[in-house]
Amino acid sequence: MTIRGRLHRSTVGIRLGAVVLLFPLLASQGVLAGQAEVLLEQMSEAVEYLNFEGTLVYMRPGHAETFKVFHRVDDQGVSERLVALDGERVEIIRSSEGLICIFPEQKAVVVEKREDKGKKANPLYASIPTYSESVPEHYELQVFAADRVLGRPVAVIGITPRDDFRYGYRLWLDEETGMPLKSQLIGEDEHMPVEEIRFTEIRLPTMVAKEAVVSDLDTSEFDWTTQSDTSAGTGSSDPPETWRAGELPRGFMLTMETQQYTGSGVFPRIQLVYSDGLASVSVFIDKGVAAAEQAEGLTMIGAANAFSVIVDGQLVTAFGEVPPKTVELIANSTRLISPQ
Repeated sequence: MTIRGRLHRSTVGIRLGAVVLLFPLLASQGVLAGQAEVLLEQMSEAVEYLNFEGTLVYMRPGHAETFKVFHRVDDQGVSERLVALDGERVEIIRSSEGLICIFPEQKAVVVEKREDKGKKANPLYASIPTYSESVPEHYELQVFAADRVLGRPVAVIGITPRDDFRYGYRLWLDEETGMPLKSQLIGEDEHMPVEEIRFTEIRLPTMVAKEAVVSDLDTSEFDWTTQSDTSAGTGSSDPPETWRAGELPRGFMLTMETQQYTGSGVFPRIQLVYSDGLASVSVFIDKGVAAAEQAEGLTMIGAANAFSVIVDGQLVTAFGEVPPKTVELIANSTRLISPQ
């Protein structure tokens, strides 16, 4: 599978949940703006720890997908089930044990051992920002006039970038619970969002039934594949190569570096993650003939952009929900600084 194929599959996915009372709307716009940071933190807790079930629509220009979502929280932890309602049926089940992706038409099941990947596989999680203390340095936070979504009062939060290397957000947060009932990723034209996620229906019961987060498909005859990140493999025992981006937009810093062996590959795939506290860009370095045969240039994958370039015979791809100029800058400046 090509790197673009892997990246596309990684985007079939989602983030969500704690019962939190948000705030009484304040009269002063200046005071409201100061509440944005608190509201974003409360939203992050709400989407992970609140019991809910509903229908989500993921929209981008010329395309829309619909999902049924069930999110359950109990004394055993958080569990979630996502079912694609359009096109090929796909089910994604997340729990403390990891992620299970079921593809009935291919009679295949893929198991991921890392729980955080389950969040990235959910369009809701992938579409809402996670607040950090560095965010105000690079984004302007605002609270707009109150609105209504699905008949429920909401607070509207705006997150506007201070330069053109990142996208902005607009969020409609349920006043009572903090749930994001609608989210937009904003590019140059705020009237034409890069993507929009919204609930078309939502229920917030005290408890979601346990059966709702378990697939009703018979997968006993399916092919099961288990995937997990590892730095061990069939390749060389030499220390890994060190790659770094030489140019980064202001505020982006290296936050993660991993390597993993895929299939029977001799060379590890290196991943670097750069973040400004809100937006993030992953840089993948793939070595070998297969990688060198990949096409260079810019590709749009959902709401994300990917830019690939060959560097020293290796395919370097920068990928993230940021403007094209950002992934192009990072990919073109990535170099090998410490060979094996």
